[in-house]
Amino acid sequence: MKKIIALALTLCLALGLAACGSSKQLQIGIPADATNGARALLLLQDLGIITLNDGVGLAATERDVKDNPYNVKIVAMEAANLPSSLPDLDFAVINGNYASGAGIGDTVLVTEDAESVAAQTYGNVLCVKEGRENEPAVQALLAALMSEDTQNWIADSYNGVVMPMGAQDLPYPEIAEPVTLKVGASPSPHAEILEHVAPILAEHNVTLDIVEFDDYVMPNTGVEDGSLDANYFQHQPYLDDFNAENGTHIVSVGVVHYEPMGLYPGKTTSLDVFNK
Repeated sequence: MKKIIALALTLCLALGLAACGSSKQLQIGIPADATNGARALLLLQDLGIITLNDGVGLAATERDVKDNPYNVKIVAMEAANLPSSLPDLDFAVINGNYASGAGIGDTVLVTEDAESVAAQTYGNVLCVKEGRENEPAVQALLAALMSEDTQNWIADSYNGVVMPMGAQDLPYPEIAEPVTLKVGASPSPHAEILEHVAPILAEHNVTLDIVEFDDYVMPNTGVEDGSLDANYFQHQPYLDDFNAENGTHIVSVGVVHYEPMGLYPGKTTSLDVFNK
């Protein structure tokens, strides 16, 4: 019996603690789409969890991980599914809109630097089909979104998970006849922000018809085929990729807010595991 026990201990030491159940490989979820996935990997690099190949920037993929000193497992999945997957992950890098919608914004461990170039690069944009940028109802919506009232409301409502880009005093066009503007949006925060500006637009003869979507495709195809007048759900790099891949002609008319990408806890609640 002593020989069997000694052999078991020898095997345990040879295979390492992980094989004997006293350690584990940390799993970190990231968005599966190209632009947000690269952004998540860059955040993990900024935290010293991984190192990427030099110069990859927003083209980074999991294949560009050069050093992985903590032997983490990167788990790419649909961005919308990351909050509900936290119980099965140690951490997840989650877009601000999905964190807000899931009610987990106050649990974030660390976010992108709001003063960095990311705030400009990843600002969420109001979009229309090319050629409709200067329509009076579209310009009225932009003026309402960029107003001091709305930008302050964003700052006060989302505890830093959603951040305003800064108020602009834009003119409201004269609209003589009532018009309805049909806008596609993700539920949070975009539809919530649109609900806030709806009464403002009503004062300028614009009725806002908000159509909520839970995906990143239909709001753009709707703008392209004319079933939507505008959309508000995406950042510019995603829009650029979508146009390039689908031959669509969707343009931004203004940058309204910024959603810092954040690292959220799952089964593991502290970043101390990376300081050992």
